[in-house]
Amino acid sequence: MKSPWGIAAFSLLLLHGAAEAEMRVWTNTSGQLIEAELIGVNAAKRAVQVRLKSGAEFEIAIDNLSPPDKAYAKDHWVAIQNAPVITVPGKFSDEAIKSLPESFRSRFTPTTRLESIRRGGGTPEMETAVAASLKLFKTSQNPDGSWGRANKGAMTGFVLQCFLGHGETTESSEFGEAVMKGLLYLIELARKNPEGIFSSNWGGKTTGGLGGAGTYEHAIATLAVGEAYVTARVGTKSLSGLRVCFETAIKTIISQQTSKGSWAYGGEDIAYNPGGGADLSLANWHFQALDVAQATGLKIDGLDACVQKALSYIESTQTKAGGFGGTTRDAHYNQWSLSGGAAAGHLMLAEKSTPAAARGVQFITDFLKAEPPDWNKNCNLYCWHGYSNALFLNGGSEWTTFASTVMPQVLGAQQPDGSFKRGRPNWPAGDAADATYRQALCTLILETFYR
Repeated sequence: MKSPWGIAAFSLLLLHGAAEAEMRVWTNTSGQLIEAELIGVNAAKRAVQVRLKSGAEFEIAIDNLSPPDKAYAKDHWVAIQNAPVITVPGKFSDEAIKSLPESFRSRFTPTTRLESIRRGGGTPEMETAVAASLKLFKTSQNPDGSWGRANKGAMTGFVLQCFLGHGETTESSEFGEAVMKGLLYLIELARKNPEGIFSSNWGGKTTGGLGGAGTYEHAIATLAVGEAYVTARVGTKSLSGLRVCFETAIKTIISQQTSKGSWAYGGEDIAYNPGGGADLSLANWHFQALDVAQATGLKIDGLDACVQKALSYIESTQTKAGGFGGTTRDAHYNQWSLSGGAAAGHLMLAEKSTPAAARGVQFITDFLKAEPPDWNKNCNLYCWHGYSNALFLNGGSEWTTFASTVMPQVLGAQQPDGSFKRGRPNWPAGDAADATYRQALCTLILETFYR
């Protein structure tokens, strides 16, 4: 009598018994076990499509699965059918993925992304929403490879973060060309500007340099280029100039750090003013750029000292209440708005939980309990993005409570074309009026589970 698994599949299990991180042990109605990765669903045949370590693929009838496996397949049905599959069998080797920093590894297959979402208290619909957003980004890319209408350095950096956060490299079957064009745009932008600044608003000395926007653009784009450099090691294509571009960008950030450990704008030669004071809102984006610089493993002069100064700066902004920033609620820079980015920065750069970060997380948690996030009342996506990073890195009930409150609202705001409708902020600087910026922040929030 033929085995429900299929003779060939069962034989392969005997030859390849070692399970991979993305593998699942499946059980059929006869109690037989097999280790395989879920890669798709054949709705017409009511079967799941799986892949063994050997690369062999086959289908298992839903009716032949045990009840827990049926439930697993049901939970992942919609997401697997709609999410873009960017890995080609054998394209990214297990060894290559394992060579990445741990925080990067779960973004490369639908199975590992969905498992990360499950562990973090999310639902498969979040993966479907990200897929729809990425498809819209692909079609909305400007002819020169950028995204957005203004501040294209920042907008391109944000969108690339969304692609790279989903494991979409230059070798992605669906999005590789868009990623490549975006990176080439940033590399060329840096080449044209002094100190490798990623800004499309460069005006030179006579116009006061780049103004404040250029400093924000540079940090946001540096993070994207750094992630591209890290993830490039899993593929076979090399992008000329990527490493030099990133190293130049991060060295500029290091050299422009102020004596207080922050960053400031207003410089005449380039956007930065290293003789300036401190700006926690600006610094929050730079903490993420420094974090990816650490993840690259590159030997960058001054990086360790810069990180330590940044950590000290974060601690210097902590209030008696545990938040980070000003203590006047109506002020532009206040602890209710900036604590997410600062607490996340401390957790990233310290690479461990710290008393300062713990107090910051508690402040955020208490604040969100007193004023629950509401798309129609206080939709401050800038703040929510920071809270998401900080609370996820912290973990525990603080994260799951936030995720169960905010993620459904983000999902509910997505429109049929993959974009997100505008919420109602109660802090002007927390608004995301620009459609590209809003879509990027929403997508990054949904990707928090695995990026």
